[in-house]
Amino acid sequence: MRLQKGVFAALIIIAATKSIIDAFWEFKVGPLSILSLQGVLVPVLFFDVLKKRKQFPTSWLRLANIYFLAMAFGLVWGFIEKPFGAIEHVFLSVNAYLGFFLIPMVVTDQARLKKLLLAIMICGIFPILVSIYQFQTGVIFQQRETVGLIRYVGFYHDAFPVRFYGLMTLMAVLIHTTIFKRNSLLLKIFMVLISMGAFFSIYLVFSKAAVGIIGLWIVLLLLFSKSKLSQGFSLVIGMSVIFLVFGDTFYDNLEQLFSKEIGYDSGEVKDARYTLAGRGYIWEGAWEFWTTRQTVFFQWMGDGLVRPVHNEFLRVLLANGIIGLILLVTFVFSMLKKVFKIHKNVRVFALMFFGMYMIDCIGLVPGVYYYYNILVWGFIGLLLLRNDLFIKKI
Repeated sequence: MRLQKGVFAALIIIAATKSIIDAFWEFKVGPLSILSLQGVLVPVLFFDVLKKRKQFPTSWLRLANIYFLAMAFGLVWGFIEKPFGAIEHVFLSVNAYLGFFLIPMVVTDQARLKKLLLAIMICGIFPILVSIYQFQTGVIFQQRETVGLIRYVGFYHDAFPVRFYGLMTLMAVLIHTTIFKRNSLLLKIFMVLISMGAFFSIYLVFSKAAVGIIGLWIVLLLLFSKSKLSQGFSLVIGMSVIFLVFGDTFYDNLEQLFSKEIGYDSGEVKDARYTLAGRGYIWEGAWEFWTTRQTVFFQWMGDGLVRPVHNEFLRVLLANGIIGLILLVTFVFSMLKKVFKIHKNVRVFALMFFGMYMIDCIGLVPGVYYYYNILVWGFIGLLLLRNDLFIKKI
C-alpha cells in the first residue's frame, strides 16, 4: 500500500488494523515479536516524512527534538549491557519522534481527516467485539485480575490496549461529530453503537487510569467545548449503556476497583503503597535502586535500560538520568503552553489528548508505546498547525 498508494494510505491501513496486530504480541518473526517488527518497519515506511520534518515551524521541531532527547538520551550506555534491547528502544524513540510529524504532514484536508477518524473507529471494533464475546460467553482468553475483578483483556497482554483503543474510538467519534455532518442514517447508527461498545469494553477492563481519563475528559468538555450539548449527549449515550447493562453492579465494581484507595482514605489501609494496584512497591524499589545502587554518573546520564516501573518520569530518570528527566519536564510544560495556543474552538481536544498522556505518565510508561505517541502528538500537532481542518463543515 505504501508503494502503490503513498504515505497516507499506509497510515490508514495501520490505523485501521493496529488493534488486530497487537493481538499477536506473543508471536515472533526470528528474534523480533510482531509488535517489535512493526516498530522497526514504521520508520522505514515513513522515512520520507522524517526527511521533510524541517518544513515544520522551528518551535514545533524544537519541541520534538526535546522529547526525542528525553526518550533516548541514555541509550548509548544501554548498548553496553543490553545491545539488542537498546536497538529496539532506539526504534521506539524514532517512532515517538515521527509522531510529531506524520499526521500533521499527511492529513492535508478534511477528506483525509475524515478517513483517518473512521479508520481509528474501525480499529476499535475488534477489541469491542472480543469484549462482548467474553462477557456473553464467559470465555476469558487471558486471565487477568485486579483487586478480585476479572479483567476482560481479550487477546492482549494487559488492559492497556483495550482501554486505549476504546478511548481513541470515543475521541474519533467526538471529533467527527464536531466537524462533519452525518447525513447517513447508517453512519449515525454506527457511531452510536461504536460509542456504546467502546464504553462497554473500557469498563470491562476495570482500569483506574481509564476512569480518571474519562472523568477528566468530561470535565474538559464541560469547561472548554463549544458544542457542549452534542458532545455531552454522546458521552451520556455511552455511559447509559453501562448503567442499563450492569445496574447496581456498576457502582459495586467501581467501589471494589478503588477499594485500596478508599481504605487508605478511611484509615483501614495503613500503607499507601497498596494503592494504585501496588505500584508504590514498584516505585519504592526503583527509587531505592537509583539512590543507593546507581553510580553518580548514571544518575545524571542514565544507564539506557528501560524498566517496567509503571511511571514515565521514574522510567526516564533511570534510563536517561537527571538530564533526561529535566528534558521531559521541560517538554511537558512547553507542550502545555503550545496546547493553550491552539484555537479556542478546538483546544478541548488537545487538552483531552494531553490530559490522557499526563494520567498515563503516573501509572504507565507511554514513551515506549510508539503508536500512542503517533496519535497523541500527531493530533495535537494537527490541531495546532492545521486548525482550519477542524472548522465545522456546512
